[in-house]
Amino acid sequence: MLQKDLLKITKWGLGTAVLIWMIGWLMLIPEDMSAQIAAISAETVKNGRLVEKTGVSGPIISLSVGAMRLFGINQLSLHIPGFLAILFSLFCVYRLANSLAGKESAVLSVLILATSQATFLVSNELSDASYLAACFIFAIWQISSYIETRKIANLLLALLGVVGLVFVKNAFPDSASQWPIDPLLTLLITFCPWTIFLILALIDLVQRLIFPDYHKIQKREMICLITIIMPFVFSYVNPFRATFDIFMAYPVASVVTAMYIIRRLESTPDTFSGLLAYVHAVAAYAALALLFSLVWFTFPADNYYGLVHFMALLSVLTWLIFFSPVRNKLIVGCVVFSIGANIVLTTYFYPNIYEYQAAAKLGIVARANGAADDRLFSYQAGTPYSLRFYSGVHVTEVNDFGRLVGMKDCLVYTHQNLLGEFKAIRPDLKILGSCEEYPRRILDFRFLDPNTRASYVQSKVLIKL
Repeated sequence: MLQKDLLKITKWGLGTAVLIWMIGWLMLIPEDMSAQIAAISAETVKNGRLVEKTGVSGPIISLSVGAMRLFGINQLSLHIPGFLAILFSLFCVYRLANSLAGKESAVLSVLILATSQATFLVSNELSDASYLAACFIFAIWQISSYIETRKIANLLLALLGVVGLVFVKNAFPDSASQWPIDPLLTLLITFCPWTIFLILALIDLVQRLIFPDYHKIQKREMICLITIIMPFVFSYVNPFRATFDIFMAYPVASVVTAMYIIRRLESTPDTFSGLLAYVHAVAAYAALALLFSLVWFTFPADNYYGLVHFMALLSVLTWLIFFSPVRNKLIVGCVVFSIGANIVLTTYFYPNIYEYQAAAKLGIVARANGAADDRLFSYQAGTPYSLRFYSGVHVTEVNDFGRLVGMKDCLVYTHQNLLGEFKAIRPDLKILGSCEEYPRRILDFRFLDPNTRASYVQSKVLIKL
């Protein structure tokens, strides 16, 4: 009965999660490493060779270029390799959990990884996190198989996974100033809505290893603990560390969490009622309060659409917690919360944030206005990768104002406050578009506050001379 219930929940949860991932692919690519990968891959496809060397790993560029050659130069193509890496991670998680604890744990571990908040975030990006996780969990699965079977083939495949781990890691930091506890906080926050189960599972795992009388020490417990610790070590010692390097720990964390939940359900079916259920209910409503704040206060001009989704989620969860007769309410509730919250975030909150990506939006405007190679310039505004990708042409930075205003039939990307200088000399210029830009990757609460947002954004403009 438990296995049948889990299969139903997993089919529904995984299918809906994949749909939300794909909806997220439609959002603008922000000006970060994702834009770098997008621009370099597109230019490589057009020119037939790599036109620029950066810290992005060669295999990731090669996969992105291959996807663009197969499916066209567009942002949907860029997400396909990372999507396949996530699916491969889910497959490895299933095989590892099945070998360690049986089919019930394997099915649940797939559901946990697919619906954890970090997986939704990683699927929206073009970072190396999904590739690192895929290589790492593949290596761990093969090591576990080697310990059980002693087949040399498994050991060689494990080494292949480690080699892949080394080669897919990008060689530049995007979170060099992170605090020492950031990886742990990232894991605990973005493993939501399964975080409480993970904490209980880790406590149980440590007890099994420290107290031999409590449970006979087994190889699988030691393997799981070591493989959860290793990504933290990797994150701390790696000079090119990034925020989501810790995503490597999520597949094994999903296995550990699933094994704990199934073991408790099989030994004591009512183990997740009472205090634990109340704690989850309180945590769910606290998270809903945070979600409501994001929906209602951050973008008040367009919040009714998001509010409708939020109210639907609130109603379903309330019915599920207090009135529904379904079995395994906590598992179903976690899945419903994850899916519902990410529908709100993906269709409302993230798109509003990406409205402040000036380079991407003005790149689309430039393409629509016939941007051509060597005719799109940037003045004191850099050459953003997202501008290069969305315009479809190379961007040339020109800091010689006199030379620039003397040109004709060209597009210029610059700061809004410099527009007066251009108008003074070229009153015939045409403003094609303007947009505000939030130049930081990490969201600041002062940016989320509509009353203080203006002081944390910059205005960019695209003009035609």
